[in-house]
Amino acid sequence: MKKLSLICMTLFAMLFAVSCRGPQGPSGHDGQDGNANVCSSTVTVNPNDWYWDNTSWRVDIDYRAIDANITDYGAVLVYMDNGNTWRQLPMTFYYSIEENGVVSYYSSSLEVSTYDEGVSIFWTENDFYDGYRPEEHRFKIVVIAASVFQHRSDVDYSNYEAVKAAFQLAD
Repeated sequence: MKKLSLICMTLFAMLFAVSCRGPQGPSGHDGQDGNANVCSSTVTVNPNDWYWDNTSWRVDIDYRAIDANITDYGAVLVYMDNGNTWRQLPMTFYYSIEENGVVSYYSSSLEVSTYDEGVSIFWTENDFYDGYRPEEHRFKIVVIAASVFQHRSDVDYSNYEAVKAAFQLAD
């Protein structure tokens, strides 16, 4: 009886193992860089992507990794490519223009707003004049789940290179 029961269990195990195997489907699409709790992507925003919203230039970027839990407890970090470094938003930069011997001083501010499955970037001139549409810019978006963000106070989040190293992000 024991022998019959052992044979039945062996046959059942073999049948179960064989039934779980089958043809392999096509491989999936490449995902975003990062890990299960942190992801990042670089997004290029072209001049025509910006639109004027009566006070600033604005661009909306779809980003499915952002949900209510991320916005409430995690982190959404946005950095702008500044030629040789990534600068965290929000940021303000100052410049001057000389016309006919008169120097005028201006500032431009970039701010970020997040929502479920997306992020908006606002480019505001201090005179609120629509002036020139922003040029092409690259932005890096990093989304960090609450389970990781709340336990990593050792990371300098204003420094993209520190974030990249801490979470093993690929560029």
